[in-house]
Amino acid sequence: MAQHRDRFELARSQFSKALARLHEAIDVDETPMVRDALIQRFEFTFELAWKSMFYWLRDQGEKVPEMVNPVFQAAFRCELISDPTVWEEIKDSRNETSHTYNEVKSIEVVGFVRAQALDAFDALHERLQTL
Repeated sequence: MAQHRDRFELARSQFSKALARLHEAIDVDETPMVRDALIQRFEFTFELAWKSMFYWLRDQGEKVPEMVNPVFQAAFRCELISDPTVWEEIKDSRNETSHTYNEVKSIEVVGFVRAQALDAFDALHERLQTL
């Protein structure tokens, strides 16, 4: 279990740093270059968010597989996140931006990050700080 705790602490720390970097990009006037940077920061923030959830769940004795959807379900059940639907949308947005480039889609994703994903990341971050 100590192994999972150590991994959780590392993931939580990295998630915190990634989220701070995402906030930096959110605060800059949007240009195509800033949009690309924001999407990249969104992608790695998402990866560190769900990994933080996974390692905390494993540290608590949850037998959750290292897969995004089961992690979201367990995180909701354990009250790490309040809305698994938003997290599914975050995952879908991340998947759409990480494999292809489509300017219209990137504009939509940035709007989603600003409107919903950032709040979900912030809420998770706040919750993780209490653990």
